[in-house]
Amino acid sequence: MYTDTRQWTLVVNSGPATRIRLICFPQVGAAAEQLRVWATGLADHIELVVVNLPGHGSRRDEAPYDNWPSLLENTFAALEPWLGEPHALFGHGLGALLAYETSKYAQQRFPGRTRHLFVSGCRSPDSLPRRPLLHSLPLEAFREEILSLGGSPLEIPRRQSELHSYEHLLRTGLKLFETWYDTSSGCLEVPLTAFHGSEDPLANASQMLNWREFTRREFELIEVQGNHFFIKSQRQRLLQVINTHLGLLGELLA
Repeated sequence: MYTDTRQWTLVVNSGPATRIRLICFPQVGAAAEQLRVWATGLADHIELVVVNLPGHGSRRDEAPYDNWPSLLENTFAALEPWLGEPHALFGHGLGALLAYETSKYAQQRFPGRTRHLFVSGCRSPDSLPRRPLLHSLPLEAFREEILSLGGSPLEIPRRQSELHSYEHLLRTGLKLFETWYDTSSGCLEVPLTAFHGSEDPLANASQMLNWREFTRREFELIEVQGNHFFIKSQRQRLLQVINTHLGLLGELLA
C-alpha cells in the first residue's frame, strides 16, 4: 500500500496483483482520504485511485473550481496517465458527474479502456435539479438543508474561519452540481450501474433511472437504504457490487 505524492490522486492497493483500477470521485466537500477505507473492501486485483480536487483535504488552501470547463480540463490532464490502462470509474453526487464526463473523454482518447461506470446519488444528465437550488439559499437555510440531507454535524468545522471556508466549498460544488445539464443521450459504450438512496432527496428513483438513456451497453439501477450520504452507511453493499463487476473483469484480464 502506498500514497501517491501527486496533488490530484491518492493511490491505494497498488502492487503486482493489480489488473484494473477503480478511479473514484468523492462528493462535494469530501477529501480523498475519506475513501481510503474502500481499499480494505476491494478485491486484491483492484487498485484504488481517489481524486482529490482543489479546496478539499490536503488541498484545502487552494481555491475550488467554480466553472466546468476549467474543472474538466485540469481533471482530465491529471488523470491522463491512468486512463490509457484498464479502469472503472465511480462517483457520488458531483463526483458522479465528473466520472461521467471522464468516461466520455476516455472513450474518445482511449476507447475500450473504461470497463464500467458507477454513478451514485446523482440525477441523470437530462434531469433538472430540485428547487430551491441549495447553493443559492440564505446562510441559515443552507445549513439546515445540508443537515437535512444527512450530513453529520461532527463533520462541520467549529472555528468560524474554517466554517466559512467549508460553506464556500460546499456552495461552489453544489452550484456546479445543480447547474450542470447534458443531453448527449446514448453516447457511452460502457456498462453503467446507478446506485440510488431510498431516501435521497437530491436524486429520486425516476431521475436515477434515466441514466439508462446515456449508455448503449448494459444498465442497472440498484436501490440501497439511506439518505444522500448512503455512500457511508452502505459502503459494504456498494463495494460488493463493484467487486462483483470488476471481479469478472479481473478474470478476463488475467
